[in-house]
Amino acid sequence: MTPAPFSSSEARAGSVLTVDLAALVENWRALKRKLDPRCDPGAVVKADAYGLGFEPVARALKGAGCETFYVAHLDEGLALRPIVGPSARVVVMHGPNQGTERDFAAHNLIPVLSSPGQIAAWRAFAQANDVLMESIVQVDTGMKRLGLSEREFAAHIDNPDGFLGLTPLALMTHLACAETPDNPLNEAQRTLFASMLSTFRGKFADAKGTLVNSSGIFLGNAFHYDFARPGVALYGVNPTPQMNSLMIPVVRLQAKILQIHRVAAAAPVGYGATFQAPDGAKLATVSAGYADGLLRSLGNAGHAYLGEFRIPVAGRISMDLTTFDVSNVPDSILETATVIDLIGTQYTLDDIARDAGTIGYEILTALGHRYHRRYLPAQAK
Repeated sequence: MTPAPFSSSEARAGSVLTVDLAALVENWRALKRKLDPRCDPGAVVKADAYGLGFEPVARALKGAGCETFYVAHLDEGLALRPIVGPSARVVVMHGPNQGTERDFAAHNLIPVLSSPGQIAAWRAFAQANDVLMESIVQVDTGMKRLGLSEREFAAHIDNPDGFLGLTPLALMTHLACAETPDNPLNEAQRTLFASMLSTFRGKFADAKGTLVNSSGIFLGNAFHYDFARPGVALYGVNPTPQMNSLMIPVVRLQAKILQIHRVAAAAPVGYGATFQAPDGAKLATVSAGYADGLLRSLGNAGHAYLGEFRIPVAGRISMDLTTFDVSNVPDSILETATVIDLIGTQYTLDDIARDAGTIGYEILTALGHRYHRRYLPAQAK
């Protein structure tokens, strides 16, 4: 007897993550429209495109006309190069680890050089191997994370050999408080960056500037310079928390209902018995938990949707399971319900981040790999 065909990966999965690539592309275009026309919008696709899938996201953005991509690590750059082709810029923001300079040159990856050590190693490699390729120099204008300090930058400028052998595409820095436009540090960083860029152009007249991330785009044209680095906003997170979001939701996460439990008498729910279900309560347990990226802080704090009904998390989040109180959902709906919307248009990434006490970045990048991923295609350019 011929065995029956295997079930599909979507049928086998406990939850389904739908990524709307058309919405992603429209978000990129919306951000592009906010920028000074002379500014290249680019796209940050590090961390597996913020958890949504490196390859389909990069292909969709490339098809829409994006020509500059930003990743964190060398391995991400190596994986991205064949996806976006030889003509696209691929910028590796952590720069070369010691001894990896040859990998950058072989695959035409642009390193961001953030320390005197990285600059010296890149300079030595370029001179020894007669390599003439672009790099980006990063300076620290107030975040105290990566980049040359003002003193280190001045020392390199004053030293005739400080940047010898480099072909800088741009000077780069990163805003610390771009999501709060009234914070005075934004203007302080912009002013310092403008001064450092002017000095840098005294040595490299064609050097560009790159300052803004997603939120920084909304600070105005004075911040835009030549290259923008939009990231989280592409994926539907609000880059302007003080205003309504201009971004279209990209993600929908649906968890399958494993069981609906009808409580005959008041009883505790889940580990630690932190939730007390009253007489007659209806509880739905779904196949997703903190191993899938549902943060434990959502226990007794988050909610989801079953159709139009808002349903709270009942008890703690388990590793593989989460229970919801569906007592407000009519039995006629529960009889045929198969999934609960954990993230969607009714309960957005920003909503779930608020309830979890975190930011949309963490929610996205925590999305687990046990989800079946379904991609809605991007429209042609």
